[in-house]
Amino acid sequence: MLRKVTAIFLLITFMAQTFHRAIIVIAFYGNQDYIAKNLCENRFRPKLKCNGQCHLAKKLQQEEKRDQSNPERKLENKNEVFSSAYDQPVFVDIGTPNVSNFNIFNTGTPMDIAGDFFHPPSA
Repeated sequence: MLRKVTAIFLLITFMAQTFHRAIIVIAFYGNQDYIAKNLCENRFRPKLKCNGQCHLAKKLQQEEKRDQSNPERKLENKNEVFSSAYDQPVFVDIGTPNVSNFNIFNTGTPMDIAGDFFHPPSA
């Protein structure tokens, strides 16, 4: 039970760290009416039809500043562990199958049966 709870907790924190910008946007669209009426800078100027977009832009700028001030949060640095292993693509040429490698005339019975099996010498 503790392992499941720990795994779920770690999964949620990893997802929140990865998709923090998407979470901000989803939270904005979920509360857009409240933000437009109470938190928007342009709520007293309805001709601009901002509908809280200024508040969303401000939140995303704050998140960008946090990312710049803390280099460990940047997306480019999250792949450094794997980047050295996958710098060059690996191409494997398997070639085309050679028809001579296959037994075309299969009769359904074994051709050669091994009569002796190797047994290591007993001490």
